[in-house]
Amino acid sequence: MAVSRQSLESILQVLAKAGSEHLGGRAAIFLVDETRKTLKYCASAGLAATYIEAIHGFEIGPHSPSCGTAAYTGELVVVGDVARDPLWAPFLALARQHGIAACWSQPLKDAKGATIGTFALYHEVPRRPTPQELQAIDLLASTASLLIERSIADTTLQNTLAALQRSELASRELSHRVMNTFHVLEGVLTVKIRSMTDPASRAITAEALERVRAMSLVHHKLFKQTQDSGDEVDVSVFLDSLVADLSQAFAMDKNLKLLLSSDPGIFLPAERCTTLGLLAVELVLNAIKHAFDDTARKGTIAVALHRQNDWLEFSVRDNGKGLPNGALVAKKASLGTRLIHAFVGDLDGELTVRNGARGAEFLVALPLSD
Repeated sequence: MAVSRQSLESILQVLAKAGSEHLGGRAAIFLVDETRKTLKYCASAGLAATYIEAIHGFEIGPHSPSCGTAAYTGELVVVGDVARDPLWAPFLALARQHGIAACWSQPLKDAKGATIGTFALYHEVPRRPTPQELQAIDLLASTASLLIERSIADTTLQNTLAALQRSELASRELSHRVMNTFHVLEGVLTVKIRSMTDPASRAITAEALERVRAMSLVHHKLFKQTQDSGDEVDVSVFLDSLVADLSQAFAMDKNLKLLLSSDPGIFLPAERCTTLGLLAVELVLNAIKHAFDDTARKGTIAVALHRQNDWLEFSVRDNGKGLPNGALVAKKASLGTRLIHAFVGDLDGELTVRNGARGAEFLVALPLSD
């Protein structure tokens, strides 16, 4: 029955019946509820419905009869004569009404030793169990414990999987809405640019459109990878896909080549990877727009990420004409320059700019962890 995944109640009903038939009397199995303060009825053999109703939700504690005490102490409780047991005094009328003169209660425990229920045997005459009966009770209780623990594990797994599925659906829906927002912004800015006649306004709006497209690209890549690998992102895989898309979207028509060199096995939290991705986009776009003039041939932009002990070195290098003033200045600078400095700051990194006769290199040293 357990292998065929029948319900826990039906399986425990069989165990209760086995206890009743082989040990005499009647049997019941109770489970510790979620609050761990009471016992809830689960299965029985030979007990009247009125008795079951009366004992459902029985209190766990040192002053409760049989099952309540067994669940509290984690020890077998044998009451050979209910009429003489002080803990049964408040329930003596109920016991007499249902012909209960003796009660043996064995706690059910999980693999860690925590009590998860009780197995009770009721007899119509006062008596105590024999050694053989104690062994049988222990076997029945151990079997019940295993089945209950497995059922709890199955339920927990099912709930976890259902929660993950709901989370994944919510995540996909949120990502879909974010992407839709990006597409709407792109559409609005594209239409706006077409209607503009002022060159300065047109350039500013075109730059805004470029940023929206860049953010959309980073979001799409990061979401896709976190769906496959969770919160930790393989930066090499992420950058490889990002650089390939940047090449196709921005560099192909300018006869530029984008290259990537990255150490494998570097993982960063999704939030840091987002910032690194936006920094990469900004530096690559900066090189595409400003590093080469119209006469340049075989332009190359190299993106690299390498591990240096507890630090990462991220760089974007081009073989273009170099920086006009030999440095990247944040004060009174362009939006792109300010964004680069902001992203480096968010990564707790240090930016070094190297300017030469054959291009410029932007090198960012950042800690491997926050």
